[in-house]
Amino acid sequence: MNWLKRSTICAVVAVAVLAGLVLATGAGLFDGVPLLNPAAATAIELLAVAALVGSWARRDPRWLTRTLPLLWGSALVLTVATVVTLRVTATIRDRYPPIFAVWFALAVAAIAGVPLALSRPGLARRIAAVCAVPLTLAGGLLVVNQVYATWPTAGDLLGHTHALGGGALDRALRSPPPSVRQKGLLGAYDMPATVAHFPHRPGYVYLPPAYFTADRPNLPVVVVLAGVPGWTSQWPQAGGAVTTAAGYAAGHHGVAPVLVFADQNGGTYRDTECVDGPLGNAETFLTVDIPAFVTGTLHVRHDASAWAVVGFSEGGTCATDLVLRHPGVFRHLVDLGGEPRPTLRGPRTTLLTLFDGSAAAERAHDPAHLLATRRYDQVSAWFAAGADDSSGIVTAHQLAQAAAAAGATCHEFTGDGGHNWRFARTAFAQVLPPLAQDLGIH
Repeated sequence: MNWLKRSTICAVVAVAVLAGLVLATGAGLFDGVPLLNPAAATAIELLAVAALVGSWARRDPRWLTRTLPLLWGSALVLTVATVVTLRVTATIRDRYPPIFAVWFALAVAAIAGVPLALSRPGLARRIAAVCAVPLTLAGGLLVVNQVYATWPTAGDLLGHTHALGGGALDRALRSPPPSVRQKGLLGAYDMPATVAHFPHRPGYVYLPPAYFTADRPNLPVVVVLAGVPGWTSQWPQAGGAVTTAAGYAAGHHGVAPVLVFADQNGGTYRDTECVDGPLGNAETFLTVDIPAFVTGTLHVRHDASAWAVVGFSEGGTCATDLVLRHPGVFRHLVDLGGEPRPTLRGPRTTLLTLFDGSAAAERAHDPAHLLATRRYDQVSAWFAAGADDSSGIVTAHQLAQAAAAAGATCHEFTGDGGHNWRFARTAFAQVLPPLAQDLGIH
């Protein structure tokens, strides 16, 4: 009976602690916890491996010769099947390190091992088995994050953008508090696709301090696009775009571009390449509906010479294509790690999925064709890739040369990192000051 009471007390305490952690997490108390600390990531990964090995430690010959190999074999089969499925369906097209698959297999083995451990005696092994699940999941997540730098903090992982929306945004716009007048604000907006009818996700807008002055109508505008897989909060969070813009505004009397974080894909793994086609009218959404939203809702006037598109990865491909095809809407582009042209997982898939089988439409979206047949004397273009992104460097150099030959004012550089958000973050910070000058801020 005493054992039963102790067990009940322990269970109540465990539930209370877990509930407290969940509430604290939801309240944002852990938002500032860094997730890009290599030492902390290594420690968690080692704990995960230790817990997993500890849950398997037993002298039972049947366990060692039959159950454990079967467990690992099942995890391996599921891992291979998942990798093949992701590749065949083009859900993930970019190459990734083999260590990702290893951690996926570890997490599968940890989850499958829990019922096996709980059905056998040994308190320490049971505890290790239960702990191995969150630890392997966290370890795998941190491994991925170390490569792509997608979530700098726990708040980023949880999607806590701290953007104002609804009534709070309306009140801030009507009567800006001192903090907003000093640093600006990030607002959540669902930008209507009135003309394009494009199925999209809500986006965000950064409004600099000067937005709340008489300078509002004349502020420059930068449409900022993420890649695939991607979502509209990536640039404010992983890309540090709001922090960078707010820092720039602080040194320029509150003046900085209005940043519009729009959704060009309509889903985390959808890839429209910003063209109008079977996947939706993404191009019309970005070139017609977004400008209408900026002028009609944000009350900033349209001036192509003061409007730009910045993009990373697929977003970079979009930036190049949108400006080259619509210099009357945007006249400045920043292509960070983009492809040479809109493309999916193969020529035939690209032609059918993006352009509905039209070779003429595909050619009309090819930057090489556009740069060879048109002049862009009033366009400024930035092309960059990370030092570890060899193919991206080649693409940036080729596009820069072609754009310069077509009359554009070109800038080319190689940034830190590879094809990841670490590169995008530092590249945006490097580009913003000269880009702002091109947009008319002095």
